[in-house]
Amino acid sequence: MELIKNFILQITFIVLPIFTYHLFWLSKNHAYILKPNKILITCCTILSSFLCIIWPIEIIDGLIVNLQAIPLFISFVYAGYIPGLLTLLTTFAYKLHIELEWYFTLASIMSNCILPLLLHLKWQQFGFKRKLGWAVIHGAVLLGCTLLSLSFVSVSQNISFVTVANITISIFVLTLVLLFAIYLVEYIKENALIRMELIKAEKLTLVSELAASVAHEVRNPLTVVRGFVQLIGSSTDNNITQKREYMNLVLAELDRAQSIITDYLGLASQQFISKEKIDLTETLDEIRTLMISYANFKTVTLTCDLESPLYVLGDQAKLKQVFINLIKNAIEAVPNMDGNVTIRAYVSYEIVRVKISDNGVGMSTEQIARLGEPYYSLKENGTGLGLTVTYSILKNHGGSIRYKSEPNKGTIAIVSLPTYFANDKYGDDV
Repeated sequence: MELIKNFILQITFIVLPIFTYHLFWLSKNHAYILKPNKILITCCTILSSFLCIIWPIEIIDGLIVNLQAIPLFISFVYAGYIPGLLTLLTTFAYKLHIELEWYFTLASIMSNCILPLLLHLKWQQFGFKRKLGWAVIHGAVLLGCTLLSLSFVSVSQNISFVTVANITISIFVLTLVLLFAIYLVEYIKENALIRMELIKAEKLTLVSELAASVAHEVRNPLTVVRGFVQLIGSSTDNNITQKREYMNLVLAELDRAQSIITDYLGLASQQFISKEKIDLTETLDEIRTLMISYANFKTVTLTCDLESPLYVLGDQAKLKQVFINLIKNAIEAVPNMDGNVTIRAYVSYEIVRVKISDNGVGMSTEQIARLGEPYYSLKENGTGLGLTVTYSILKNHGGSIRYKSEPNKGTIAIVSLPTYFANDKYGDDV
């Protein structure tokens, strides 16, 4: 039982520095993560080597072995000559302090360094299986050197077969632990590399989503602008006042497009959403005026039933973006001839609710559950990012959205926002 305990303790001395290196170096996100930290490796291997020597494994009376050769091997092949030599010298100095036969100690340590010294320059170029193969060869070299030294000792002393067998078994066990240590090091390095690649891929995905979101959101005001320009171009009368009103709306939508681009450029920096008292009734009426031309172009009837006044606390431009998204989706979901979209806004239990109903194709329960996911869209050419942005804006305003729908029976989108009160957190600033 004592032998098993000591063996587990020795393995712990080997594994602990590996996890320590992972904790303080490989787990960090920095540009040099795969470049060996030679100082940290040297400290870890020296500590591991000392611990292996201090608490060795006593196989039988007088036969003491340890796994000190493993940190010595790792320091050479993974960090280089200087960390390896430092580990060797400190180990030799400590063993010289506790052992009198320094020449035997030096020969024993040098036998542990023959192969690592030769492998260092090409170790990183080897594949995983080849590294394990060299570890086995290293074990064979250690066994050969040990048996050779025993042959010289046996001239003056009788070395029993049991002693040779025990030494052979101990080196075999050392080789197995070395294989495990190399596997662990390579596995941790591979995970660190995969994590770096995932971080890069995530950054590229975020950039891609951001670009697609900007394109999607800017398309809405451009669609409105196109509708008004068509109305101005097809108008045969000389009503200057009406044309001027159309032009003002066109300019307002172009300004909104510019504002959307500015907001998305600052999205990565998590800009604070400005909040102010908003007359939602007035905002929804403006949106109705903007969307009526798009509804007429689609031959869809757009009606509104708005209570007045309805006050909420939030960012007017962003909330306007939310309702334009939802109304545009509703218009595009209904049939071209008999389509109806209704906007109803009212207060219920200190919550402002806006219902946007249509008699379109409807949705299944599974489709409703996936709404708001990036790149999920029920439109043939949709990006699926409009509702992603909508959900995010409503969440930042303390609001929510839910859907009631059945296939071929239309859809009701219900937006809920907290009612504005004069003693709200931001009320004094309005």
